[in-house]
Amino acid sequence: RIPTNTNSFTALPYPPLMMGRPDPEDLKSIRATLLQPFSAMATCQTGEETTDAEMRVYCAYSLPAVILLFGGSNWERDGLKSCFLDLIRKVGNGSDGDGGDSNNPPPLPVKRCLASSVHAVAHMLGPEIVSRDKEFLASFEVSFLSDSDEAIRLNMLKNLASFIGSLPPGDGVGHRNYYLPIIHSTIMGEDVLGAAKIRSASNPGVLNWRQRDAVARVMPDLIVLYDAALVREYLWPILKTLLSDSVSIVREDAGWSIPVILRKYAKATRETDANVSIKEVIDWLKETHLDDVDDNPLVRKSTRHRKKQMVASEGAFSKRQGYCRILAAVALVMRMDENNSNNAGFPNESRKKEAPYPPIDPFGPLSPSERDRFRSIVVDDLLPPALEMTVDCVANVRLTLTKCLKMLPVDIRKESHVEEVLSTLEEELMTWDVGNTLPLNDAASAMGAGGGGGVNSSDPPATQRMVDGVIMTPTMSAC
Repeated sequence: RIPTNTNSFTALPYPPLMMGRPDPEDLKSIRATLLQPFSAMATCQTGEETTDAEMRVYCAYSLPAVILLFGGSNWERDGLKSCFLDLIRKVGNGSDGDGGDSNNPPPLPVKRCLASSVHAVAHMLGPEIVSRDKEFLASFEVSFLSDSDEAIRLNMLKNLASFIGSLPPGDGVGHRNYYLPIIHSTIMGEDVLGAAKIRSASNPGVLNWRQRDAVARVMPDLIVLYDAALVREYLWPILKTLLSDSVSIVREDAGWSIPVILRKYAKATRETDANVSIKEVIDWLKETHLDDVDDNPLVRKSTRHRKKQMVASEGAFSKRQGYCRILAAVALVMRMDENNSNNAGFPNESRKKEAPYPPIDPFGPLSPSERDRFRSIVVDDLLPPALEMTVDCVANVRLTLTKCLKMLPVDIRKESHVEEVLSTLEEELMTWDVGNTLPLNDAASAMGAGGGGGVNSSDPPATQRMVDGVIMTPTMSAC
């Protein structure tokens, strides 16, 4: 039954989603008959460990839906808070009944399930309740974020920005700024980013690249939650580590945070701080990805000499590809909403307002002033070193550069020196025996340069040919 505006009830042929609160009489009946048995599953002790563990998993899986049904503001009164805390506490062995046997931690499936939904519970409770609930906040820090189980940490890291976004801005316990140093120390610790340095076949930490990738993916949403000074102190060191990771997908996903952090720095209160922070990012990218080849005047003497200079850093060609992908990410942010009728910037007045909950979109349209700042960064700082890669000795670098230049905003791409380089690269690529697999005529399809490649995974039969009994694919022919 669904209540209508006339206080009557209308039966629908399907269960509606988010169409108002259920009938108060139905809630009263459920609270009286089902709520207490549901909460009891969190401390169920039948004497059979398997049955007890299954009951707790069922309870943990359904808990967010029950909180949503009765409302987050009532979760302590309805006993759902104690149910949540019972699920993450150590459980008894059934013989002493004290529920505190240190040899019986909560079943891993229970904590893994709750780690995936604790951010949703926080949003249901609201910032006022969450910021005052010390037990709930302690569970986030101790039971989930710092847990020794990799799957629990991974589930928490995937939704870390959403959880932090449920807290009110400001300092002090229960506010966003208070947990930033904790997040920094946890992520930079041995269990997450520090595990990348471990080289032991018996240590599962060496396989935790998925945790590092989860951090890379959540970084843009974390950056928008804090001011420029805190981002520079706590999040920028994390991003530098991710951009230097040994796994390519981690580096590629981390690259999407560069335009977000540049945008955050550009909004700094003082223009001096903004310029210093932006210069720090650009200088670091050049130093780590280009080996300062753009600062060497010898690389500009001749085409042959430039190719010779690139040979010394040939082993770091993946870094040069990464630099091109970062430039492409910055270019794509500039092109967000470029086809809107109101030209660049925010499409309507409502987009100018930044609501604290939920946080703003890190890849939202740029304002006119932001776009001018980004254009200056691209044209004056990021683009010139990339254009030097026109004569790179590694073909994949030139291919990535081509895709990158195709994604530049039209006004930058049409500049004479850029147009000349792009034309040269396209002419070279047309000489490759690669069929129609290169995205030379469609900038939209070239987005693979920022996230995983624009070459088809399978070759059409027309582009395959036989050489000495071996079927040669276009990629093999190009090599």
